[in-house]
Amino acid sequence: MKKDDKQFYLVDLQILPEAIKKTIKVKELLKDGTCGSINEAVRKVEISRSAYYKYKDHVASANSDKEDHFVVLFIIMQDDTILYSRILRRLLKDRNELISCTKTRMSGKIASLVVNFRTEESDLSLQYLKESLLDLKGIQSLLMKSGGEFK
Repeated sequence: MKKDDKQFYLVDLQILPEAIKKTIKVKELLKDGTCGSINEAVRKVEISRSAYYKYKDHVASANSDKEDHFVVLFIIMQDDTILYSRILRRLLKDRNELISCTKTRMSGKIASLVVNFRTEESDLSLQYLKESLLDLKGIQSLLMKSGGEFK
């Protein structure tokens, strides 16, 4: 196995060395906001900073790759109830959590739609979602904001 090749295992927390358990605890304290800095968290857990830095990039929760992403869609579309329904069905099909949805009639038969949702999908899956929405007849333009940039 090459040095850069990584292998991953699910391991029961109970059998891990104390330094790794404490590193996990420090990461949890930082993530949930209980501690505002690494110094504060390592003092609270009673682990050295060097031990924390040694293990921090090598431990993660089994479901940490499924972090929530907040996404905003800006859509210019025909003002059509059926199209609106199809857009929402397509979004919810992938178990996305709808946060808010605002449809505004702009002029004539044109409407703007702003949809905020939470997802566990990857950027690749979001790109597929965008393409599938653009395939719907009646959507004139679509911007997707996720992770700080428009796509």
